[in-house]
Amino acid sequence: MRMKALRGNQASDRNRRNLLAIGPLQFLAVVLVGLGLSSRPAGAAGTYPSRPITIIVAFEPGGSSDISARLVAQELTGILGQQVIIENRPGAGGRPGTRRLAEAAPDGYTLLWGSGSTLTVSPVLYADQKYVHSLTPISLGVTQPFIFVASTGIGVKSVGDFVALAKQQPRKLNFASAGVGSSNHLLGEIFQASTDTQLTHVPYRGGASARDAVTKNEAQLMDEVLSPLVGAIQAHQLQPLFVTSDTRHPLFPEVPTANEVGLPDLAIVGFFALLGPARLPPDIVATLNAAMKKALESKELRASLDLRGFDAAYSTPEDLARLIEKGRKQYGDIVARRNIKID
Repeated sequence: MRMKALRGNQASDRNRRNLLAIGPLQFLAVVLVGLGLSSRPAGAAGTYPSRPITIIVAFEPGGSSDISARLVAQELTGILGQQVIIENRPGAGGRPGTRRLAEAAPDGYTLLWGSGSTLTVSPVLYADQKYVHSLTPISLGVTQPFIFVASTGIGVKSVGDFVALAKQQPRKLNFASAGVGSSNHLLGEIFQASTDTQLTHVPYRGGASARDAVTKNEAQLMDEVLSPLVGAIQAHQLQPLFVTSDTRHPLFPEVPTANEVGLPDLAIVGFFALLGPARLPPDIVATLNAAMKKALESKELRASLDLRGFDAAYSTPEDLARLIEKGRKQYGDIVARRNIKID
């Protein structure tokens, strides 16, 4: 027993001499490791993610942003090994929800499922949206054309029918949107400028509420990306007028494109993408981008997206940044050329 004690004391003496022999910074590192601590930030690639991640959806449940976000979040949960939670922050065309991300800590645990509305339209229309420019692009998620639909209650079957009716009743027909300053709103303004019609804009909390208003004939026209309208169109509750893609959509091959009905300014495709707050560390961006790539390659996710009219669309952060900038220029040019003003 005494020999064991002596050996233990000799080992302790050697450990103390070793610690004294190293420099102060190395000594601190040894202490931190012993305490289970590290000088690396909490979001470093080796430890991230270590807890659930929240993705903000700046629109109400049931709309296109919400539907696509939940499908992708489910796949990301399995890939990242942490629960990915959707937090809906609807209202004002998605601006409050987007600001919530801009004010979040850049640790990778609060992200945004950004839409064309919040990323490309709002900065064009509102001077107070400069903070949107500082958000960190991670990856494109999905793309989808918009579709213009009319209420079946007014009996129109084509764009020409609707325009003729609107010109007979200036400002008597309502067009619904997901909020003031949303893509839906701006596209409605472009439609009026392009067709020389005067409609009354009625903003709702999101695309699902706007859709319900048109099915009830409380509003007579709306545009939205395809997914939340598919069921209502197939049930003959909404009358499709045209899609904004360059080619007809396989779900509704009988519906003409914007170019085919003579409205080239409305040939605009919507998108949703994953972004983080400003100054999100590059290693976290890389981790999330790789997870998005893997998710969007999943056959199960792609099938779920296809069923709802979405196209899976992975991108690098740099390509997403270029897409956003291109969208802002496209909307900005149309707004300037058409002298469109949002009250």
